[in-house]
Amino acid sequence: KNSKAVLNTSSFSYRGQIDFSAMLLTDLTAGRQKRIRRNISAITDFGYFLKLIPLSEHSPEYWTVKHYVKTDGLLDRTILSINRIQNLDLWELYCRKKKQLMRIQGIKEIQERRLFHGTDIKNVDYICKYNFDVRLAGQHAHVFGKGIYFAKHATLADKYSPSSLEPLPVYGRKTQLVHSGETKIIFLARVMTGKPVAGRSHFQKPDHGSPENLHDSCVDDVSHPNIFVVFDPNQIYPEYVIQYS
Repeated sequence: KNSKAVLNTSSFSYRGQIDFSAMLLTDLTAGRQKRIRRNISAITDFGYFLKLIPLSEHSPEYWTVKHYVKTDGLLDRTILSINRIQNLDLWELYCRKKKQLMRIQGIKEIQERRLFHGTDIKNVDYICKYNFDVRLAGQHAHVFGKGIYFAKHATLADKYSPSSLEPLPVYGRKTQLVHSGETKIIFLARVMTGKPVAGRSHFQKPDHGSPENLHDSCVDDVSHPNIFVVFDPNQIYPEYVIQYS
């Protein structure tokens, strides 16, 4: 939410705007508007702020994400389900961080990338609610810094996603199984990588040991980065959770 109480949101095929002062939702893609009802009793419920929306395999958004995973992410696996994460709290924090970094650096745009993150299926519920946690960084070593790791290619993220027979745990309960065998999950996240710097294992921020904030992320190779490390969760918005076999 900004000073005008307006929240902008977008995905691969959708752009929307929520005006909290007017309680109005605008679909900028389709050019439609509708009123929002504020249910006071639901504000303390995660369901008010968080929705995990299963995408129909016939929808353009599903095919766009699937194509990105397979073509850009190079993941040659069977996609079983794609869920879009809509978390108003995390999106608001992400937008505020973006404005802050652009103001500090005196720029009008900052580099954003859609990157992959592999994890255990038991972590899905926590990430959807609270975002990635830098305190858990280093569970699989931290070659390029003690932050949150993302990959340009889904094939790399896949290595950190163990197989599981469990269904997706969402809202504190298990969802319906989409497959009878073992499955894996990866996140597709929007990440503010900004201006990167080559990372080192002892780095706790991009400009380690310096009071300056000249860089926004660490990478394995500045010229051709495949691995990205961020240290502030507010530079991340988890957009999709993808289940595959």
